[in-house]
Amino acid sequence: MVAFVVTMLFLGFDANPSVPAVPVAVPDPPDLEQIARLEEVADWLVGRAADGHRLDGMVRKDLSDVIRESPASFELFRSHLDEGVQRDFLHGLPYGDEIERAAFENRLDALLLAALVEAESSFLPNAVSAVGAVGLTQVMPSTARWLGQQADTSALTDPSQNLEVGAAYLAQLLTRFDGDIPMALAAYNAGPNAVARYGGVPPYRETRAYVRKVLRIYARHNRAVWRTSNESEFLSFDS
Repeated sequence: MVAFVVTMLFLGFDANPSVPAVPVAVPDPPDLEQIARLEEVADWLVGRAADGHRLDGMVRKDLSDVIRESPASFELFRSHLDEGVQRDFLHGLPYGDEIERAAFENRLDALLLAALVEAESSFLPNAVSAVGAVGLTQVMPSTARWLGQQADTSALTDPSQNLEVGAAYLAQLLTRFDGDIPMALAAYNAGPNAVARYGGVPPYRETRAYVRKVLRIYARHNRAVWRTSNESEFLSFDS
């Protein structure tokens, strides 16, 4: 049902006459007015739920999350980022230099790797989970051994080594799942065999919450960099 309603919104279905319809195609580069209209629709959906409309049983933020924070959300911005602004953004994060280096060496989007690190460990290099996952990217020593890396906990708490292992593993998962970011993230959390068995993100509450969390952070990073890259346009639009 969520997909149907969102499709209707993007096709111009006017669920409420006071809400402007959202066009199907997003101009290239992103159009500031259309971004504002997308967010207006999201705000309206939250307001409808707050007023007691159940929206076919969906919880309060489901549809606004689909609009604001789905993988398509950051596609609006990703190809229009300024590399210098992105580098400055990364360098403002804990271990940003190391994240950028590990991402470059493994041909990953550094913003995606940074989002994974934030979701996994909140940038704490000495974090060790109850099941033995270690460090910034919360990798298992067995995964490190599989990748031919040092497997002891002391090595994996070193930020550079941990990021190299986590980045290499994520890169392999993205290759295995043809670049599908949600599936690769699900495999990072639940294992690639689970994703293959279900043909997509497994129906595990923890895994689905994890994928949403990383994508939400990733979208936020992309928006922040894009807004800074296009700050003069936003100032003009806001005035």
